[in-house]
Amino acid sequence: MAAALSVVLHLVRDRAGRRRIAEVHVLERDPTGLVRTVPALRWGAEAFVRERGWERLRGLLRDEVMPSDGGTGRAE
Repeated sequence: MAAALSVVLHLVRDRAGRRRIAEVHVLERDPTGLVRTVPALRWGAEAFVRERGWERLRGLLRDEVMPSDGGTGRAE
């Protein structure tokens, strides 16, 4: 599972019935090798609040915006 997924989005419905993101989790292996979700962002009173997995999520986003292949899709 860890090889196929990087991020898990937790959606909830607001009072009007619209879906919204409540939490963003990243995946990590625990010491026994099991994959666990770790909260990276959660919706607070007015904005997202950073959680323990924030640095991992930031790194994943940075890798997607600035891939090591320079955006060509090819390894060098």
